[in-house]
Parts: sequence; C-alpha cells; structure tokens
Amino acid sequence: MLILMCLLTLLSLLYYRLSRKERVDLPGPGLCIPLLGHYKLFLQGSDNIKGIWNLYKQYSKQGVMLLNVFGMNNVIVGDFYVLKELFNNPDVANRGHVEFGKCNFIQKFNEDRGDPPGPLSGVIFSQGRAWVEQRRFTLKTLRDFGFGKSSMEETIHDEVRQFIVYLKNCTNTPVDIARKFNLPILNALWKIMVGESFEYTDPKLEKLLNDLGEFARRFGSPSTVLVLNYPWLFKIFPTLLNRNKDIEFMREIMLMMNKCIEQHKLTLDVNSPKDVIDTVLIEIQNTKDELSSFYQNKGYNNLVNTMLELFVAGSETTSTTLTWAVLYMIREPEIQSKVQAELDRVVGTSRLPSLSDRSQLPYTEAVLMEIQRCGNIVPNGVHHMASRPIQINGVTIPANTMISPCMSEIMKGDYWGDGLVFRPERFLDESGTLKSDERLIPFSIGKRRCLGETLAKTEYFLFFTALLQQFSFMPEISGTVPSETYVPGASILPIPFKTIVKPRY
Repeated sequence: MLILMCLLTLLSLLYYRLSRKERVDLPGPGLCIPLLGHYKLFLQGSDNIKGIWNLYKQYSKQGVMLLNVFGMNNVIVGDFYVLKELFNNPDVANRGHVEFGKCNFIQKFNEDRGDPPGPLSGVIFSQGRAWVEQRRFTLKTLRDFGFGKSSMEETIHDEVRQFIVYLKNCTNTPVDIARKFNLPILNALWKIMVGESFEYTDPKLEKLLNDLGEFARRFGSPSTVLVLNYPWLFKIFPTLLNRNKDIEFMREIMLMMNKCIEQHKLTLDVNSPKDVIDTVLIEIQNTKDELSSFYQNKGYNNLVNTMLELFVAGSETTSTTLTWAVLYMIREPEIQSKVQAELDRVVGTSRLPSLSDRSQLPYTEAVLMEIQRCGNIVPNGVHHMASRPIQINGVTIPANTMISPCMSEIMKGDYWGDGLVFRPERFLDESGTLKSDERLIPFSIGKRRCLGETLAKTEYFLFFTALLQQFSFMPEISGTVPSETYVPGASILPIPFKTIVKPRY
C-alpha cells in the first residue's frame, strides 16, 4: 500500500511538471492532479461558469490564468484589453492544433458529424485558408440575400406579426416563454438560408428546434471535455455519458441539412439562385482550384457544416437573449413601463417599430444593451488557439494552447462598479443620450467576431420592441419574480419560468 501511494505521488509530481512545461510563467490555481487537472475548479460547485470566474478573480495575473481541466490546458482571459489584443492577432485565429491529427477537438467534431478525417469544415470552427474563404463568401452571400438591407427587416417583420398572433392566443394564462422564441427566430433564418418557412405547428420545425437545443446544451457539458481529452475511453465504452446519443442526434441534424441540399440540387437554376444554398452550390460547380474549400466534396461538406453552425449560433443565441429580456422585464416592471412609454411616444400603435426608429429610442436601446450585459449568454465565448508562442504582458502563451474569454469578468466585473445590478442608465449620459462601452462584447471581438451579428441585432431589436409595444409581461404569481439562476452550458438559459402575457390594447 505504501509503495502504491509513493508511486501515485511520483506520478502526480511528474504530471504536474509536464503539465507546466512551457507554461511556468502562466498563473494558475495551484496543483494539477493527474487525469483531473486543477482540482480547485471541482471545489467550486456544479456551476463551472461561476467557478471559473471565482478562480480567475483569485489567481489571475496580468489578465490571464491557466486552467487545466481533465488534462486540457486553457488560458482564461478576463482583461478586456488583453483579450482585444489577442483576438485581433492573426496568430491567435485558429480553433485547433495546426496539425489536425494531433487535435482531439477536431477529431471529436469530425466523428460527431460523420465527416472524414482532416481539418474542420464550416465557418465557425474551420481555420486557415478554409476559414477565410468560407467566412468571406458567407458574409457576401448573406448580404446579397438581405443582411443589413430593408428586405431583411421585412422578412423579420413577417415573423414578428405571426408571433404576435401566436402570443395573443396565449394571453392571460401562464406561458413558458423560454422555447417560444425559437420558433420565429429559426423561421427567419431558415427562410434566408433555405428559401422557405415553417408553420409553427410543423413537426419538422419542432424536431429541428429540439435537436439544435439539445446540441447547444450538450456542447457545454462536462462530458464534452472528457471526450476531448480521453477519446480512447469512449472507444472502449461507447455508451458512457450517452456519447452514442450525442453522435446519433448530431448526425440526424446533418442528415436533415443534407436533404435540403439534395433538394436544392434538383431545382438549381444557375442563372437565378433563390437562396443561400443555391448560391453556394453554384460556387461549388464553378470552383476548379483543388485546394479551395469549395472544391467538389470539400465544398458540399463545408456547406452542410456552415448550415449547421449558422442555425445553432443564429437561432439559439438570439432566442436565449430574448428569453432573458422577458425575464428582466418581469423583474423590473418600472423599466418595462419606461420602455413602453418611449415606444408609445416615438412609434405609437398604428405600426410596428422599425430600425429607423432606433436613434429616437435611447432608453430602449440602453435596456437592450443591459440585457445583453447581464444575460451574458455565452460566458466562456468560443475559444481561439495560438498557432505560435504568443507573448503578452510579460507572459508567454505556448503554441497550440486554447484561449478563452472570461466574459463574466469582462461584462460584469469590477470595471462596472455594480456589475451584478440591472441598471440600463449606465449606457446613458446625463442628457439621456445613448453611450456605448467597448467592453460590451456579446458578439465577441476581433477577427473571428460573430458573423451573424447584423442579423442578431436586427432580430433582437425588432422582436423586443414589437412585443413590448403590444404586450406587458407579468409574473405568473403576483409578487414572485423569476430567478436569474440559469442552466450552465455553452450558452446559458434561465431556469424555466412562466409569465402572464397581457395585451396592452
């Protein structure tokens, strides 16, 4: 027994030394335990988001902290200016190891999606030339089909009107609002991408929403970190932590996307593309460069992965933000009344609020910004990875090291003074004029900033203002407001709550 204890102690010390190799100047929360990592994270409770923030506040130096979880090193950045410098650095634009064969993250995603071995496809998790090509072409195509144009506002207004009718059938009875927003948000995006829309009762829409929601939930679960670090364990025990279910439902989503693409191939008119899918298919047909990410099967693989990523990022995050918006309006009835008074004064009741009204709605805009700050729906952001050693503030981040923001510190930390308080006035000057703050970064920052930001902001504004113009949101039980407690994950949704939706006129 004594020999075994001595052996375990030696292995622990060896592991600790190896885990700190090339990282000796990075501050961290103490000892790394073999297989487990920095054990102090596991003493923080079940909420890893608060746990990481607590450790960052205790152990970070020069704006960074090294955190090892199940053997994976991750540099946590909670200083805004450090994050801004890093995420604008072209050498910190990767998502995985420069050699994809050495990256468990890339191998896991390829396995989940049924993709062949190689660099990741799509627009969010690709890197290098593929990322540059896919991002540039996707942005251009989305603009061609309405991003930033009046036609996009018209498309969203159509969904807003349909959603208002839907909610009017739910008035004066408690409504679980959390999953209601997914319907119109996904529908608007589906129309732009696929050229069609769903009826709210369509079982195909319900299944897609459930699958995308489950993906977002599972992606942020501890099991994901285990799979990334110990893939061999899940080869031996394929049903461990429902790993087999993760793969099954992911491939179901991919199959749905592939069916849409195959249908578009049958009706494709190269002279008149009707939506985003048609435009990408034409680009694939015209690409002759074998190294291009649009070449033949690579092009189709990138298309289906881009569709998946846009639907997850585009629908889940906006609907989650709107859920937080309703929660805060219930919690802050005086603020809700002020927004409604401003809308009544500027817009009236004869038409829906428009993007052209924004400049005349400073208080409403401040409330929207404060909801994003307090909701903080993607608290750990989307990681980057350094392609070479990076020096910043006197410390060195080794090549192929994951880098993640601590959004809780950036958007709620000491800089804000009362960062845990919902106070929209922080975004208004003494004259009531809207003022921005560069630390409000719900869409991240730098070269990989969210490419769907324009659509998300448009949907967020048009839905929020129309709903508060038409309805008042009240607690299910008078005097009892919903909690700010959330369900931890890649994005965070408030725990289920119900609201009374009361028409204003």
